[in-house]
Amino acid sequence: MATVRFSKELIDRIEEKAHATMDVAVERAKAQKPDNSWGERIYNTLFGDQKPFFDSAPVGWLRRVERIDIGKVGDQACGMTFTFTAPQPWPAGFIESELARTQFSFGDSINLKNHLIWGEFHAEVTAYHERIQTAVTRRDQFKAMVKEVCGTYSTLAPALKAWPPLWDLIPEDVKDKHREIKERVKSEAVLNVDIGKLTALSTAAKFGI
Repeated sequence: MATVRFSKELIDRIEEKAHATMDVAVERAKAQKPDNSWGERIYNTLFGDQKPFFDSAPVGWLRRVERIDIGKVGDQACGMTFTFTAPQPWPAGFIESELARTQFSFGDSINLKNHLIWGEFHAEVTAYHERIQTAVTRRDQFKAMVKEVCGTYSTLAPALKAWPPLWDLIPEDVKDKHREIKERVKSEAVLNVDIGKLTALSTAAKFGI
């Protein structure tokens, strides 16, 4: 009877499934952005003193924008867009101040400078990116450890014996083939992976942690 061996193709497919399994947490972290209300809070901080002029200017003197794009806040990359509840007037040329400057020589994207007034926003943006990085690191660790399990054994059966949750990452067609055989393992390879940590990562992924 045939034996299910770890070919490069099979390991690649298992890695893809491992990536997809842990990528759920990455995408969830990306979705937990700072609240959209920050857009108007930032806008009002930047242009609060000019609002009376903006409001009194004849129609057509100022263009209106529906969003504000923040490239950085202090030394922290931001890369976020916040939409306004209603279009807001925007100057034809953004004038640099102690609070902000344009990010590029074109477009409306701005960088918020390192100023105490942005402290709360800076903290939220930093925490947001840290959550994403933590999820990405966990995903990469999981993939590397799964690959180590597959690379330690030449066939599937002893790998499953060493770490049973591997079964959840096996393609269905390979599972079907495996069910048809009973492999007798004469010797066991030494697996250099923290099985407890690997299982914890796998279990956390199922619960979206």
